[in-house]
Amino acid sequence: MLFAKQHSYGPVKGFEVGIAPMGKPIKSVYLYLIDSILIDTGPHHLRKKVSSMIDCNNVAAILLTHHHEDHSGNAGLLKDQCSVPVYLHPNGIAKLSKGFNILPYQQILFGKAPRVQAETCPEIIETEKITLKAVHTPGHSKDHTVYHVEQEGWLFSGDLYVGEKIQFFRIDERIDQQIDSLKKTVELDFDILFCAHRPSMKDGHTLIKRKLDYLISFNQQVLELHKKGMKEKDIIKRLRVKNDLPVKLFTMGNACFSHMVRSSLNTLQDNQQ
Repeated sequence: MLFAKQHSYGPVKGFEVGIAPMGKPIKSVYLYLIDSILIDTGPHHLRKKVSSMIDCNNVAAILLTHHHEDHSGNAGLLKDQCSVPVYLHPNGIAKLSKGFNILPYQQILFGKAPRVQAETCPEIIETEKITLKAVHTPGHSKDHTVYHVEQEGWLFSGDLYVGEKIQFFRIDERIDQQIDSLKKTVELDFDILFCAHRPSMKDGHTLIKRKLDYLISFNQQVLELHKKGMKEKDIIKRLRVKNDLPVKLFTMGNACFSHMVRSSLNTLQDNQQ
């Protein structure tokens, strides 16, 4: 069953979509429309729902937080439908223009993102009513970008937050870059967190700070155990707090707790090179 629901956050419209076998979606994805700017486009599986919810008369440009299929899946469709440009960080442009492979679980949940020619996002995006600042925040992906609206205290955070005490990483995520990106983000002034999967209308800055503190603490624990001579597999056993096997199996090993530990250990190798 395809799920679609529109939310009103004052002047910001939120469009929640996802696959929902029963009740709520397995994983909700949010698109946001503020003034004439659409942030992210949702998964391709939901293209009919998204297309019907978006009024192109109100869209002048599309900003993508990053190229992942649940965020860029309808970028090409809406670009053509609304006759507007698509913008994102340069590190993601080739991914979208050439196309990128996804795993079976990503195909099940979201669908493959069709190719689309995007443009480099300017640092400052202005409309008649608001000014957004694009802030490059890699770690989840090389092109990940958040959009800050300082005068309103808003942060459109893509996948930078998602949750405070996360228990697994994708295989290509980097904890050192995420920590740096979160440090950069806590320097911004905001309270409302327009997360792409879990929005929060208050205490958004606190949530980002808590995630930063958590990742710093986790990284330090891994490195301290390594210095004591503990092997990788033993560190994983020591720090794992819940069974991530279902996630690991469903994602064919693309996401699991082990990747978090390895990401921390990899920082040691990077520093030695």
